[in-house]
Amino acid sequence: MKRFLLSTIALVIAFAANAATVVETTTFQGKIAVGFTAEIPEIGDDSDAATVVFSKMDDGTYQFVLQQFSFSGLVIGDVTITKGLNAEEKDGTIVLTTDNVEAPVTNSDMADMLGGKVLITMKATIKEGKMVAELSNIHVNLSGTEMDVTAKFESSSSTGINSVSTASAKASRIYDLSGRELPAMQKGLNIVKMANGETVKIIK
Repeated sequence: MKRFLLSTIALVIAFAANAATVVETTTFQGKIAVGFTAEIPEIGDDSDAATVVFSKMDDGTYQFVLQQFSFSGLVIGDVTITKGLNAEEKDGTIVLTTDNVEAPVTNSDMADMLGGKVLITMKATIKEGKMVAELSNIHVNLSGTEMDVTAKFESSSSTGINSVSTASAKASRIYDLSGRELPAMQKGLNIVKMANGETVKIIK
């Protein structure tokens, strides 16, 4: 029993050490256009407001969260891209790309009906504080009904970069979706409350 407990504690410590932590976040406010053809739609006066939260992790990876993505009156929820998100930084420009990756969907009544995920291909550019993201092949399987959606997001403003020190991040508290405090990040969505009071969502 003692050996089992020691092994469990060692696993928890190792898992916590390997968990990526947010070090910078930028919130982009703008508009999104959604279409049902292969062509990327253009932003118009009637396009809906949208928010993207972009985070840089301490292990050099990135996280892209399209908050409360919706179309045709259906609120899909928060679409989070972490795994399969490639990033290149050059001359002050960040280019983000994905190729048909599974993006977890949370924070909506539709999440369970979607199996907790959608497939998505994306190319996004961040330059001079603005983001433009083209999302294609958004494959939505809604309880057996399948559809492909395209979308374009353009930011009109950003809140700037909020830096989070690694020391503060290590002093943070981690919770699951039901609000239970966790000893370390678990697989899936984690709600992380930083020492500075900021709360972020991290997919592990």
